Amino acid sequence: MGFNIEESKKYIIIIGSLIIITLILFVGVSVFNGSSSNNTTIKEYVSLDNEHTSTLGFTSQLPIINLDSTDVDRVNTIIESDYYRALSLEDAIFSYNYSLNNNYLSLVTYFVYVDDKNNNYPNVEIKTYNFYLDTGNLVSDKELLDHFSVTLDDISNTFRDQLNKYYEEELESMYFTKEECNYECFLNLRGVSSYDTDIKLYVMDNELKFFRNFKVYSQYGEEQFYRNEDFLFDIEK
Repeated sequence: MGFNIEESKKYIIIIGSLIIITLILFVGVSVFNGSSSNNTTIKEYVSLDNEHTSTLGFTSQLPIINLDSTDVDRVNTIIESDYYRALSLEDAIFSYNYSLNNNYLSLVTYFVYVDDKNNNYPNVEIKTYNFYLDTGNLVSDKELLDHFSVTLDDISNTFRDQLNKYYEEELESMYFTKEECNYECFLNLRGVSSYDTDIKLYVMDNELKFFRNFKVYSQYGEEQFYRNEDFLFDIEK
């Protein structure tokens, strides 16, 4: 078979998706929080249940949550379904991370896949699950917001301010000019139409944070700017 530029382009994008998930897993997110760093302790709550390496060399991991509740049973089923959905695609990765806090166990899953409908750019689908350690029941977003005295406005303002900062930094780095891409254009490139949607709450270091993914690829080569992006934000009040 001869050289095919479109197939080569797709393979390069697939490698890019691997880089993104590697950065998410090993640069931005801590897997353990609390007073102890004993890995044996945290393995009592979350463990690796299955692992698969695709023909392209991408490794997906399936976690299992070891708490006793109907909520945990349901979430483990959802996670397992997402994992096997990733395995059905050769250019997808499924992985996870977790955080143990004083009162909560938080787990985040990442499903990275190449989207043929989006110029073969990788998409990152993020889901978070927060549990009470004592009961194993899921914690609602409202319960988390109330406990940490955080409002939805705090979250949307934090995300808005961060995107404004990114836009100004990209202008300074000359990815584009204001004439080429104003702020509305920038938001369209990120796939962001609202600051308060697709928010995934997560507890880490006994503080409430949130995940909010967005598109990092564009015709301006912005994936280089976002090479260390983990989509996890501290909440500003």
